[in-house]
Amino acid sequence: MGLWSKKIKYLTVFYIGSMIFALGCQNSTKRNENSSSLNENAPLVDEKYSLTADRQQFDELRKNIPEEKKKENDELAFMSQLFSDEKKAPAQIREKFDSILRKKREIFQKDMTRARETYVKEEKKRKEAFTKEQEEARVDFKKQKSSRDSTAEFYSDLDAKRKEFYSNERDQRDEFESDIRDKRKNFDDYAREKSNEFNQELRAYTKRIEEVKKAN
Repeated sequence: MGLWSKKIKYLTVFYIGSMIFALGCQNSTKRNENSSSLNENAPLVDEKYSLTADRQQFDELRKNIPEEKKKENDELAFMSQLFSDEKKAPAQIREKFDSILRKKREIFQKDMTRARETYVKEEKKRKEAFTKEQEEARVDFKKQKSSRDSTAEFYSDLDAKRKEFYSNERDQRDEFESDIRDKRKNFDDYAREKSNEFNQELRAYTKRIEEVKKAN
C-alpha cells in the first residue's frame, strides 16, 4: 500500500484524534486566545484563498476544533487527495494543482481590485465633500463685511484646514497601500510554501510510480 493510501486510510482517525485533543484543551485555548492579539492569531491568508479539501461532511464533528487547526487539517487532506489515486500520471496531478492555485490567485486578485476600487470611490467622496465645505465657507465669509486682518486670518485658517485634510488623506492612502502590499506578500509567501510542499510530494510520488513500473 502506498504512503498516500495509508494517509487516506488513517485520515478519519487523524480527525477524531484532533477532535479529542481540541475538546480536552478547549478551555485552555479560549484563555490563550483572549490573552493574545488578533494579529498574532491571524492566518497568513484568508480562508477563501487556502488550498483545502471539501470537508463539509466533517463540519458537525469538528465544530469544537479551533479554526486554525481545522484549516491545517483541511490543507493536509487537500494534499492527500491529490495523490490518493496512484494511477494518475504526475503531469495530471501537477496540472490539477496548478489549476487550483491559479483559481485561488484569481480570487485574490479580484478581491484586491475590488478593495482598491472601493477605497478610491470613498476617497473621492471625502475630497469632494471637503472641497464643497470649503467653498461654502468662502461664500458665507464673502457675504460679511470683514477687515483686512480678519480676512487674512480666515484664509489662513482655511489653508491650514486644507493642508491638514490632504495630509490625513495621504496617511490613509499610505496605510491602505501598505495593507495591500502586506496581503499580496502574504499570499505570495503562502503560494510559494504550498508549491514547495507540493513539489516535494510530487517528487516522492513520481519515484514511487517509477519503482512500481520497474518492479513490474
